[in-house]
Amino acid sequence: MHPEAHRLIGSAELTIAPLPQSLRLRLVPQAVIESLRLNGSAVPYDFAGGVLTVKAAAPARRAAQQLTIRYRADFTAIPPQETVGIEDPSFGISATIREEGTYLSAGVPWFPQLPGARGRHRIEVSAPAGVTAVTAGRLLHSATRAGRTVTSWQSDLPMEGLALSAGAFTVDRDDFDGIQLLTFLSANNAALAPGYLAAMRRHLAFYRELLGPYPYPKFAVVENFLPTGYGLPSWTLLGSSVIRLPFLLDTSLPHEIVHSWWGNAVEVDYARGNWSEGLTTYLADYLLKERAGAAEARDYRRKILRDYAALVTDRNDFPLRSFQGRMAKYQQAVGYGKGAMTFHMLRREVGERTFWRGLRRMGAEGNGKSLGWGEIERIFSSETGRDLRWFFAQWVERAGAPRLALDGVRIKPSAGGWTVSGTIRQHGEPYRLDITLRLTAANGAVVDHAIRLNGPRTPFSLATGDRPTALEADPENELFRRLAPEEIPATVNDLLEPQRPLVVVAEGREPLREAARDLLRGLHWEDAELRGEQSVSPAQLAGRDLLLLGWPVRRELQPTLPASLEIAPDGTFAWQGSSGDALFAVVTAPDAAATTALLLAETTAAAAAVAPKISHYGRYSLLLFASGRNLVKTTWEPAASPMKVLLPTETPP
Repeated sequence: MHPEAHRLIGSAELTIAPLPQSLRLRLVPQAVIESLRLNGSAVPYDFAGGVLTVKAAAPARRAAQQLTIRYRADFTAIPPQETVGIEDPSFGISATIREEGTYLSAGVPWFPQLPGARGRHRIEVSAPAGVTAVTAGRLLHSATRAGRTVTSWQSDLPMEGLALSAGAFTVDRDDFDGIQLLTFLSANNAALAPGYLAAMRRHLAFYRELLGPYPYPKFAVVENFLPTGYGLPSWTLLGSSVIRLPFLLDTSLPHEIVHSWWGNAVEVDYARGNWSEGLTTYLADYLLKERAGAAEARDYRRKILRDYAALVTDRNDFPLRSFQGRMAKYQQAVGYGKGAMTFHMLRREVGERTFWRGLRRMGAEGNGKSLGWGEIERIFSSETGRDLRWFFAQWVERAGAPRLALDGVRIKPSAGGWTVSGTIRQHGEPYRLDITLRLTAANGAVVDHAIRLNGPRTPFSLATGDRPTALEADPENELFRRLAPEEIPATVNDLLEPQRPLVVVAEGREPLREAARDLLRGLHWEDAELRGEQSVSPAQLAGRDLLLLGWPVRRELQPTLPASLEIAPDGTFAWQGSSGDALFAVVTAPDAAATTALLLAETTAAAAAVAPKISHYGRYSLLLFASGRNLVKTTWEPAASPMKVLLPTETPP
């Protein structure tokens, strides 16, 4: 490998049996073949359009044959200078060799590959001194001599392609029951290695107990020159700006470790839907919240519902079986969010022991294979002894989500207590659902009742001893459903599907226009109409999503904000007594037809420091920053819900 020339010079030795008379291999189209030999002898070949055709000049032979190909290829893709607003998690880079680092994805045939064939690999990479290469499998050795660093890897799990990264890394290592634990970090981040190695041990121990044996000989954390978060077979590739975030040890790191089981060892049949992102989100991001406490788990489930409501519309919705990968946030809300909730509901449907037993069976049966939703349905139906076709039909093969509401709720005295009756309505084609109805009494007593919904209207009648003061359906947000408008607080995500967006610069705050450039890029508002405060008429504001840069002088432009957010006429601000140097808040316009967002900053530099970050806080209504660091992130409480009814405290005559 020669990063200064963006060049890979390769020698590939392929052992193939049986060898067909005409062999077709994949190799990057820009490659130059320097020699090709079969069992040491030159044979004819053609290379065009990324297809290398080798003519064996003999009938197919069953004994293993040795094919040696020497080639070179340049990888010159230039990473984008600005990544704000780019939804593609690869930033459009699938293969590049540069002095700042190398990344070659598994989907790019940077070495000759037999299409559709899985093989075992031994990779040896020679690079300039100090540049270490990382790929799948076990690290055999790494040493520097004669001005070159040579790194060798052995991968025994059959795979078709391999990803490879290389850079000037400091290497640290540990061992966990024979599993290599490795970090490959830049000199600037080398001090993070002990924390990552300890976190790897902790998470691997937990997930091995839960999911079965870890499927690889190593797990490595590798730093990337692009701000990525990739989960690859036996390693994760994290950007330099990402890897320093302290919360990654218990968020992104366990997520990528869980991908070792789902998406890597057990591969995804993408033609039948990518289930691995939903399952990994559930077992990592969500499950860690559940372990922290019931309230955190409930809040996470509620955030999933809010993301879906804010980002997914009737125009862009699609069934889970059609999800292949995230290129936009609405796709993430379905593939990751709805996918995670689908596994949560499956767990509740089949029971705790059966759910984890089914996952361990998935890991054992699917190791080294590609699974689709159909195999998951088969495994869990087998484990339960029940036909779960109805479950997968409504949650995986059907777009959308249930729309539910309580209707006609009444309370009346009964023998020994009270009776609460009413109806649960489903709008549209009904789902089969098991829902909890919770009665709360004035003394704080709580009684839960389980109700099964099968049709558009399901009547209920609940008896309780203590006089109830409230009735709530699905109080713990256990079901995936479409929230009603009044349940959806305004958040940053609302700005990603704007209604005729308009940017208004407050009087005297013109420098914010340039400072907010990255904010507009992150929200995809680059083409939004932009006006000064004094040039906007009331008619131009009607029904439009609005972004205010600075606190406006005109009263009719000033949004209605929660009482806990104090803003002085000069634009200085405080949230519940806390202050910073930049604030971003999103509220629903008075007519509820649009959204208003507000960016305030003490200085232009403070605004510029937070502008590229705001779009990453999609679930939140208010963000408070100091020196570019987030101090507060919170979401408004919903105004009301069709799933909750306050009951009269006095009996009607």
